[in-house]
Amino acid sequence: MTSIFFGASTVHVFDGVTSILVDGFFSRPSWARILAGKVAPDQERITAALERGGIDHLDALFVAHSHHDHVMDAPDVVRLRGGTLYGSPSTLNVGRGAGLPDDSMCVIADGDQVKLGDFTVRVFEGRHSPGDHYPGTIDEPLTTPAKASAYRTGGCYSFLLTHSAGRMLVHPSANFVPHQFDGLDVDFLYLGVGALGAQDKQFQDDYWHHVVEATSPSFIVPVHWDDFSRPLGRPLRTMPFFLDKAARTKDVLIRKAGESRIPWRFQDAFEIIRPFDGPNAANDA
Repeated sequence: MTSIFFGASTVHVFDGVTSILVDGFFSRPSWARILAGKVAPDQERITAALERGGIDHLDALFVAHSHHDHVMDAPDVVRLRGGTLYGSPSTLNVGRGAGLPDDSMCVIADGDQVKLGDFTVRVFEGRHSPGDHYPGTIDEPLTTPAKASAYRTGGCYSFLLTHSAGRMLVHPSANFVPHQFDGLDVDFLYLGVGALGAQDKQFQDDYWHHVVEATSPSFIVPVHWDDFSRPLGRPLRTMPFFLDKAARTKDVLIRKAGESRIPWRFQDAFEIIRPFDGPNAANDA
């Protein structure tokens, strides 16, 4: 079993047969386009990332929510690599706007379980991190180029991947539903930390309790910590300070993981790891 991180909350999981992608965001347009212009999938960047990551086919692509840094490239990725696009009705309207046929897409809801080869993917509906700039839904097919603000949140999901090799929770947004994950033991956690450093200590402690302590992971890799306007051809770096408090986020991780005695580290873009290899979970594959 291997997993690859591509920045933001894009994660590829592969057991040698079944290929699953979360989000599939590779275009990463600049802040100038995000804040003052329009954004659109960049076919060259998408193809380059898929090739560099060794993704030659997909069985499924699950979209966490419908902001541009999660959903924008998803229809093009499915068109290039196959598989089914799973997401909220808002995500499906992004797919329709890109010309993806309805039989290539499937709406998901809280509690759904999707069987894919030896994987079972369970869907948990949650909450976007505090300070959602573009709440709401996408109610008509969305064509590109489009303003980033047109990409409304829609539903916000986490995904539990269960396999004979182990259990992985991909939790992209740094928020929680109290007690949602109680007793849901996992081996590996991709933990969303975007804007976590900007929250007060009570929120940080509650987040850790209801997501990390509830699931008792053996290893944690943070996601959604990097500047998603920076091309994947360059090394990942943290978000600008005016958008996120990255140093504080790292301090939270050091403090809370130390208290819980859970090992963790950042994963580089395109780095392949073996998430279920016990103490060696985050060693390069």
